[in-house]
Amino acid sequence: MVQTQATDPIIKIVGLSKQYRLGQKIKYDTLAEKLSRIIKKSAPGQDTAKSSKIIDALKDFNLEIHPGEVLGIIGFNGSGKSTLLKVISRITPPTSGEIYIRGRVSSLLDIGLGFHPDLTGRENIYLNGAILGMQRQEIKEKFDDIVNFADIHKFLDTPVKHYSHGMYVRLAFAIAAHLESDILLIDEVLAVGDYEFQRKCLDKINAITKSQRTVLFVSHNLAAIENLCQRTIVIHKGIKAFDGKTTEALDYYYSLHKRQTFTENLLSPEVVRSGSGMVKFSKIQILDEQMKPKSEIKTEDDFIIKLDLDVQQPIKNPRIAITVKNKLGQTLFQLYSKDSQYDFGSIEKNTSILCHVKNIPLLSGNYYLNLWVADKSDVHDLVEKAFDLVIIPKEQNTKYQLHLGNVFIEHYWKLKNT
Repeated sequence: MVQTQATDPIIKIVGLSKQYRLGQKIKYDTLAEKLSRIIKKSAPGQDTAKSSKIIDALKDFNLEIHPGEVLGIIGFNGSGKSTLLKVISRITPPTSGEIYIRGRVSSLLDIGLGFHPDLTGRENIYLNGAILGMQRQEIKEKFDDIVNFADIHKFLDTPVKHYSHGMYVRLAFAIAAHLESDILLIDEVLAVGDYEFQRKCLDKINAITKSQRTVLFVSHNLAAIENLCQRTIVIHKGIKAFDGKTTEALDYYYSLHKRQTFTENLLSPEVVRSGSGMVKFSKIQILDEQMKPKSEIKTEDDFIIKLDLDVQQPIKNPRIAITVKNKLGQTLFQLYSKDSQYDFGSIEKNTSILCHVKNIPLLSGNYYLNLWVADKSDVHDLVEKAFDLVIIPKEQNTKYQLHLGNVFIEHYWKLKNT
């Protein structure tokens, strides 16, 4: 391991920018071709129309990371998260700016990169390990741990082209995760494999973060970010929009989501949806028991969720679901019309559906609702993040203030007399 002072950053990024030209293919050309291209760019009368095709993946990016830090990196798709890790790992060069790195870097970016399909699992462990910077003796020492983690004992001497997708990603992750390095870059490894594999990956990443190695962790799994990272940055449109405590970063990220996704008109073309479109959600409202609109709901309140439907074609026996999720994207519970055994019959024209909610158990905070409507054969509309549900504490009641989690369950305690 590299020796550094605690106050010295292990990674320092200054004025980093990365641009891509849309439609441009990467090629390795000669020095003469590079000089020719430079001369053409500097020649008078050069056509500047192509400049409109340039996109800024990262813009004037500054960042310092200290030894032993576990840094979370979050942002919308296309915000520049993966680009940042690829520049740090030297997979792609920056357009401008400087990156200073102290120590050895390993990456979990493109799982399986460097595997040869005709080589066996055993051979690919040595090949892929060498590509990731492991010495042969180091691979030998880690070999059994890699095989045990990947759970490919029976297929160790089988060419990987015959592996299932699950076996392939398990082996690739196992190799990269067992490389001893000063800095580990991780990009969305929890998005592949089945639940058991993802849990195993998360346990391994958790062990790595406790070993005082520096970790940069990109993920859409906000619960994992919250669990693993004390500091998190939010990248938005190539810019570092927030840098601070993870809890505050998640709040900032949620506020960006809220501004970009929640809308009163669910028929707006900006709303991302899926389904046949025969029936669509057009509006959602929260009402009290007197059918008056409410902007906030208190813990243990009764209220009504009103869903307006835009009916393009009649459907029979619709099923409707409202899924309640927290800011981390975790499902808390679902309100499903089939559970109440209510028969809507045939819906032939625009109408409204009412869902009566009793004694809502949610603690104070922001939540969001996903909407779903289907019949026995087809899903007609699915809208994610359709509504921002705000819960506030019950008046003059402090029993919820120190309660952890999202849900309050009524309960009581007593001392058993002996």
